[in-house]
Parts: sequence; C-alpha cells; structure tokens
Amino acid sequence: MERFTVRPGISVTVEYGSDHLACHVLIEPPQSLIHRDEQARLMSSEVVSEVLEEIVPAATRGKEISTGSFQSGCNVAGITQYENVSIMRSTHTCDLASPDQDARTIITFKRDICPKQTK
Repeated sequence: MERFTVRPGISVTVEYGSDHLACHVLIEPPQSLIHRDEQARLMSSEVVSEVLEEIVPAATRGKEISTGSFQSGCNVAGITQYENVSIMRSTHTCDLASPDQDARTIITFKRDICPKQTK
C-alpha cells in the first residue's frame, strides 16, 4: 500500500495485488495520521475528474454495466460499474456554487488477483 500527493489538496492511496498492480485506489483530501474530529475537506470536482481519468482512463474501464446513486441530505454517493472497474464517487453538494464538492472516490479493479472488498 502506498499514498501519494497527486495535486495540492488531493492524495491517492493505492492497494496493490500480489502482481504489484493496483487493486483498490482511494482519492481523498490528505489525511492526518492521527484522526481528529474536524469538518470534512472537499476537493475540486474538476481536478478529481482529471485524476480519475489519469488513473483509470475511460478507454480502459470497459463497457458501462450499471450506475446508481444514494443521497442523504447534501451527501451523494454515485456508483458506476464497468466491466473492468467499479467507481464510487462521494460528493457534498450543499454549496452548488462551490467547485469543491468531492469528498472521496474509490476505484476497485475487477481482476481475479485482487482481494474482494467486504465494506
């Protein structure tokens, strides 16, 4: 597992399979090693889309299988299933005028060697 800062205010945590290729990727604001109760920081939705395209370009995702979302108040979790990956993108949409609405994005690669997420 490794964590990278890919843009100011955006980090990527990668969990690798035994073949040393990515299995799970988490895009989120940088986190402190010591958990603190503080207001969630948000990321630029445009920049998150750029990072997502760099990590898993649309051409490599495969055919879109399904899409769905869940909303609770201002929080929206959208999940898109593709042939090769699953992408879950969480946003906080209370301030529609703000370009910073992304809370986290999780990419799960659908390769046999990757451990299945139980969450």
